[in-house]
Amino acid sequence: MRKDLPRTFPRLEQCKQCGTDLHVCRLCRHYAPRYISQCDHELAEPPRDRELANFCQYFKPDPDAFIGREQREAAEARSRLDDLFGRPEPKEEEADEAQTKPKEDPFAALNSLFGENTKKDA
Repeated sequence: MRKDLPRTFPRLEQCKQCGTDLHVCRLCRHYAPRYISQCDHELAEPPRDRELANFCQYFKPDPDAFIGREQREAAEARSRLDDLFGRPEPKEEEADEAQTKPKEDPFAALNSLFGENTKKDA
């Protein structure tokens, strides 16, 4: 968690830059729009407006709330796939390798496939 954020937000705490309430469902770790209650904490009662300050005692600030849960879940899934199958080579390195390899004459490559050592007639 960021050091400049308090561990718990007072109920009426607001953003210093834009004045938006911070003790809201959308900024909580338990916020889960896939549920009807939009909360994955089984004891929390849903507030009337999820974008206004509320009295939820189960509120825990989510440091990654600005990223979006869908993007975070996609990144976690990608990370698990990379751990399972290995990380793909970065595209920049592939481009660098392609530039450093000498260009081969396509006619010579074709002839080498068939074992012919003839040169192309000009």
